[in-house]
Amino acid sequence: MTGAIVAGGLAFLVAGALVPLLVQFAVGRSLLDVPNLRSSHEVPTPRLGGIAIFAGTLVGVAVLRPEGAWPLLAAAALIWAVGLADDLSNLHFKTKAAAQLLVAGGLLLLYPPPVLTGTSGLLWVLVLAVGVLWISALSNAFNFMDGIDGFTGGVAIVNALFLVPLAGETGAFLPALVGATAGFLVWNVSPASMFVGDSGAYFLGFILAAVALYAPLPPGESWTPLGFVACALVFLPYLFDTAFTLLRRLRSGAGKNIFLAHREHIYQRITPTVALHRRTSNLYYGASVAAGLAALLVAEGGVGLLLGFSVAVALCVALALVPKVVG
Repeated sequence: MTGAIVAGGLAFLVAGALVPLLVQFAVGRSLLDVPNLRSSHEVPTPRLGGIAIFAGTLVGVAVLRPEGAWPLLAAAALIWAVGLADDLSNLHFKTKAAAQLLVAGGLLLLYPPPVLTGTSGLLWVLVLAVGVLWISALSNAFNFMDGIDGFTGGVAIVNALFLVPLAGETGAFLPALVGATAGFLVWNVSPASMFVGDSGAYFLGFILAAVALYAPLPPGESWTPLGFVACALVFLPYLFDTAFTLLRRLRSGAGKNIFLAHREHIYQRITPTVALHRRTSNLYYGASVAAGLAALLVAEGGVGLLLGFSVAVALCVALALVPKVVG
């Protein structure tokens, strides 16, 4: 516990101290996110926050020295580099997607999770494909949902805190990630001085997805499908918003390209002005806490399983109705 607090504190200080330097660097080189018709911000803002989160996490990890997490961190570092290249030069979507699939596939092949080591044949291929899809999907969900001040950083902190009791040794480095993200978040709450950027969003989504996939449940025991479901429920608000918006766009038809940038996510529909950024962020923090509690209930099994899924279903219904409720 002491080591986790020290690691988280150092990560917080490093990330928090780096942000002002990164702001100065980005402004001097015009590395800014300039508002357009689909933007939720009004002032050109630096988007290199992922550098602060990554650097702070590395410092915290150096203190914790988690034994089994290095392959996950190495793969997440590659995805972070892809995101950083996009922040600096705007990579094509297909290039980023290919990189995510390659890195996720490489991680699962070179460092197979327990579920892969226990399967063979066609089932092995199916499990591998699902694992790669899971990591890539959550990485992109974090990027798609990063659209307003204080949003993705705060949600990622809640997600990581609820993964700690579920992930066991697999999540031993999470205190460092939480501290670094909190250090960045100080500068990201509305009005934001810096955005997390693709590097930060991809890094957070990838590493948290990997922890959920590799985590045993209960800690110290073998991998189970229920354990993965419980960990996946932690991310329910982001997963539901992304999936619900995708289906809504598909149903609307009219020749829409569902992969083009838009302003149709649930969180975007309830945040028409910058003044409402903090309200929406707080709403999703609360939703993430509810999802985390549902995950803990599901992990308990028995009656908790039923209660947890009931909370999850109620949360999805509530999120779907929020735009109508708030007008």
